[in-house]
This record gives sequence, C-alpha cells and structure tokens, in this order.
Amino acid sequence: MFKGVAELLEGEISGDIALGFVSEIAGHHRIQGSPGLRAAVEYVVETLRGFGLEAEVRRYPADGETYRWSCLLFREWWCRDAELWLREPEGERRPLARWSESRFSLIQRSHPTPREGVEAEVVHVGRGEEPRDYRGVDVEGRIVLTDGDILRVYEMAVERRGALGILYYGMRAFPPVRREGELDDALQYTSFWWTDGGKPCFGFVLTPRRGRWLRELIAKRRRRGKAVRVWARVDAGFERGGLEVGEAWIEGDGDEEVLIVAHICHPQPSANDNASGCAAAMEAARALQKLINEGSLKRPGRTLRFLFVPEMTGTYAWLAGNEDRLPGMVAALNLDMVGEKQELCGSSLLLERTPDASPSYVNALLEAILDEVKGEFRNLAGTAKYPLYRWAVTPFSGGSDHYILSDPSVGVPCPMIIQWPDRFYHTSLDTVDKVDPEMLGRVALMAATYAYFIASATAQEARWLVEETAYRYRRRILERGQRELTEALSEAERAEGGEKALAEALGRVRRGLLYEAERGVEALKSIRRLGVDLEGGVMERCVKAVRETAEGEAQRVEEAIRCYASGRGLKLRKARRRRRRIEVEAEALRPKRRFRGPLSVRPWLRRLPQEDREAYWRLSRKHRESRVQGVLAQYWADGQRSLLEIAQLIEMELGRCDLEYLVKLFRLYEKMGLIDL
Repeated sequence: MFKGVAELLEGEISGDIALGFVSEIAGHHRIQGSPGLRAAVEYVVETLRGFGLEAEVRRYPADGETYRWSCLLFREWWCRDAELWLREPEGERRPLARWSESRFSLIQRSHPTPREGVEAEVVHVGRGEEPRDYRGVDVEGRIVLTDGDILRVYEMAVERRGALGILYYGMRAFPPVRREGELDDALQYTSFWWTDGGKPCFGFVLTPRRGRWLRELIAKRRRRGKAVRVWARVDAGFERGGLEVGEAWIEGDGDEEVLIVAHICHPQPSANDNASGCAAAMEAARALQKLINEGSLKRPGRTLRFLFVPEMTGTYAWLAGNEDRLPGMVAALNLDMVGEKQELCGSSLLLERTPDASPSYVNALLEAILDEVKGEFRNLAGTAKYPLYRWAVTPFSGGSDHYILSDPSVGVPCPMIIQWPDRFYHTSLDTVDKVDPEMLGRVALMAATYAYFIASATAQEARWLVEETAYRYRRRILERGQRELTEALSEAERAEGGEKALAEALGRVRRGLLYEAERGVEALKSIRRLGVDLEGGVMERCVKAVRETAEGEAQRVEEAIRCYASGRGLKLRKARRRRRRIEVEAEALRPKRRFRGPLSVRPWLRRLPQEDREAYWRLSRKHRESRVQGVLAQYWADGQRSLLEIAQLIEMELGRCDLEYLVKLFRLYEKMGLIDL
C-alpha cells in the first residue's frame, strides 16, 4: 500500500542534502530561548520556504513567568563570552575554560559575573550531593569543583552554603558504549534550569582529565595550607524575550493534519542531537514538496506539518497554543538523534512505539515501513534481504517530545525514530563527522513515507491498516505467550519445588494476554480517527481475530504449564496472599491531573519546602530505574482509576511496577499542586 510512495521518495531523497542541513544547523549555539536558537529556526524556515513550503517562525514569551499547561517558559538567555583562568599557584597559571574555544565550556544559562570578573578559591566537594561531602569544607564565597549532579550541587553548595559558582568535570558513563575514562578530553553538556527565585550562579565545564588534575592540585596545595584560586568572567544575561518554534507545512484539503517533529535545541555543534533529526525532517519535507509540485504525488487530503521545536518546552508551547486543533492531529512522528554513524557511535536504529495508554495503528504502519526499507543486501541465493546496520523495535521509553504528544490527554499518537545509545551523546564531540548521510536518507525516507501515507489515506488504505495492525498485534500476543511460558518454566527450575512459580504464572498469563489483546483492539479502533468508512466488516473480523488469538494462546500456555507441573509431580494451587499496606493505601487514591500533558515538575518542585524537595531527590535517587513508571502512571491518571489499578496496568506493560515509588511520588505531586488525589 505504501510501497509505490516509498519508491518515488527513495529516488528523490538525498542523504547528502540532509547532511548539508546538519552542517548549517550545527553552526548555531541552540540553547532554548536564545539568539542562537532563533537563528537556527530562522534558517530552517527560510530554507523550507525556498523549497516551496509555507513556513513561519512562531514566537512564544520566554519570560520565566508564562506557563503552557504545567510547563514554565524560561527567560531568554544570551552569552557573548566567558573564560576561566587558574591564578594560583602562580607557576601553574593557564586558561581552564574558554567560551571562544567551545560553547560546552560554560554551564549553560550561567548568570553573569561583574564586568571585571571574580577571583575566588576553588574547593573540591567530591560529588557534592550529600551533606557529608561538605564536612570540614567551607564553600561560602568560594567556587566548588565537582563531578556530581549539577542541579543538586547548586542546591547543596550555592543555595544552602553560599558558594559563588561551580566547576563541573563529570562525564556520564553508560557501558559498554561509553565507559569510565573513554572521553577524558570531552566536555559534558550541562545547564542550569532557572525557575522563579534561586540564588544567581555561574559555572564552567572542564574535561574529566583537566578536572582530575585540578582536583589533585587542590589536594596537594591544601596539605601545604595553601589554596588554589581562579579568575572567572562571564559576559551573559537574561531578558524577557522569545522562544521560537519553526513550522512548515504542505496544505491538505481538510482540517486534519499529520505532524513530523524534531527538536532543534542544544549547544553548538550537537550534530546528531539533534541537528540530524531536523535535517531528516527537512529533507522529507523538501522531497515531498518537490514530488507533489511535479505531479508525481497527489496533494494529500490532510495537511503535512513539520515542527522544529526547543525540546519539550517548544512542544508544550505549540500544542497549548493550538489546543483547539488537537482533535484534527491524527498522527505524529518524532525524529531525535537519527543520523549516527553506528560504527563510531555504537548506536542502533530504534523504532520506539507509543505507550500502551495510547495504543494506535501508527506503530504497525511504521514497523511495516521499516521492514520494507531495511533490506539492503541479498543472501547468496537471492532469497532474502537484510540490513547491514543494527536496528530494533522497542517499547515506549519517553525522554523526548513524543512523550508529550502521545499523552492520552493530548491524544496525538506519536512513535519515535532514534539512534541509541551514542558514545558522544551530550558532549562536545557530537560533531558533523559522526553523522552518516546514508542513515539520514534512510530515516527521511521512512518519515516521509509514514507521513504521506497517513495524510493521503482513504478507505482502501484504512482497510489495509486494519489488517496490518491486527497481524502485528496477533504476533505480539503469540510472542508474549511464549515468553511468559519460557520465563515460568525457567523460574520453576530455579525455585525450590517450583509450585509457587508455576501457580503464579498460571494466574498471570491469561491476564497479560487479554491485556495485550485489548490494547490491540484499541489500536484497531484508532483507525476510525482517519474518518473513513470501513465497509465489509473488516474491523469486526479483525477485532475478533485478535481476541481469539489471545484466548487460544492463553489456553495453550496454561496447558503447557500444567503438563510441565504434572511431569514433575507438582500440584498447582492458587496462590493466596494478604494485601500489603501499600496496596490498601494505593487503592484509596484516585489521581487526577490538573493540567493537560505530562507534568513538567521542575518549577513546581521549587515551591515545596526544603524538606519535601529533599524527599523528592532521595525518592528519585532510590528508584532511578522506576522513573518511566511515573510517566506511565500519569497517562492512566484520569480521576477514575485507583493508583493500585494504574500500577497493575503498568505491570502489564512493563512486567514490573514499583508501587512504593508511585505512592510517594503522587503524594509529592499533590503537594506541588499538580494533581488531586
């Protein structure tokens, strides 16, 4: 159904043209609400106008006061220059960080120093995240050296103890792609995120190698009763300005539209993150406009809209400003970090599905397109095609603009294409030489095919979508059933006796498979949003097929478990357990959000007393692996479901749920004024 479109687009789309877009965008320092971001957005808009698209720069108030839903729009920030010099000991005088050498050398959104700069002693506070890091260390009026979490160090050292500034030399590791010490000469992207109030502060970023050297120098001088002193100057400032979003579109015949979204922010150069996503979207737009203009493709019935946003903030602002049009936004696609050279960056091309709270046909469509375009090479017999790059289809994870669009309260189903991990992610080494033009072209082809197919879909295409979505969900049901069986038998072999593990599996399997089937049914029903007439009973037939697949697979897996138990002489009894206190508490809570979209917590957290902010920090640290559960719980929070029911839905989606974390988190959300319980 989409193959003819893909073939036409493949002949037009150029990865080399897209790489040129990357180079231009990467030349701008693109901090949210800054002159550099404005210049990058204006470049994108003017370029797309030159290709014949309608395009505009949308401007929103960057004043630190305006909210869009729960998201605060930051004040505009600019920086002309910044430098950090070692002053004492005299024999070691040298520059430590210079804005003119790398825009990463400054903690973004630093406040200015006096025009003449400031000179101060530097003290090392380790991670700087806990009170014990400050025992015996006086930081008041001094600058702290740390490799800890910047926002936590700011609160501990600057706000609570009077430090002047921060020198950061950390580098986040995520083995095996980025191991400790592998990027010792790179700078990590860091930023302050100012909300209302807060003590002004500046900070610089050092490479891990230079930071360790300075740390050792401080220790050596301290043993002699002497200090290390630096001089810092930051020529920067804040003002009531603008937050720009680039918007381009190919007009359709009706009120419905399909969105392609890419965030355009981050420090110069940030080539893969995310000049690459913007470039792929631009190339998709250019190719579609050209083929439509020359008559190779018909003008779509729905508008194709391309958005270039400051990450998260710009998406909140644009959606809130177009709230009345949300029902007509039938689908979207998020492009984030799509251009990596896999052999250099250690990346895999990932298609990330929408969350289970927003089941949609868009996942099946994008997976089908990926299956079509990934075949690059044939085997010796010519009987199969396969890719020469790494790829995977993954469940929802969040962390980019699609997590706002796919929120059920927003209602725009939006999968994401991303490459992850990336060895050079959020560092000064994310440069244009790490970008693969072939990958850019491949992603642009997928995005353009996806968007045009949905924008042009009629009843004929919708009927195929029903069949494809049913097929994909039936396959997911079968895969889940076999996975549950394998895990149950493996657990029974590990456990003493095995009866308990098998009994628990019996109680779990059917629930999980029927849950998967109902998600599939809702995904099928989402096709009706295209507003086409589905004749011939195709919807009813496919809904029935999905449910029957789940029922049949449940019976098969249950029978296999019973046969295994019988073969081992095990008697399976329904497991009984007393309800835990935390479950009773969760059942009494029925959370309802006060705002549309995911909760943007940072400005609201500042309103809490220090004791509650501390509780939030410790909760986040203790349950770091559970953070996505907090997002998923928001999606299900409609004021009708209890938090216990929400936790059970999350467990169906993820295979696990941290109920203690959710209860404590939602109690804090209530204190922030973000939800009602």
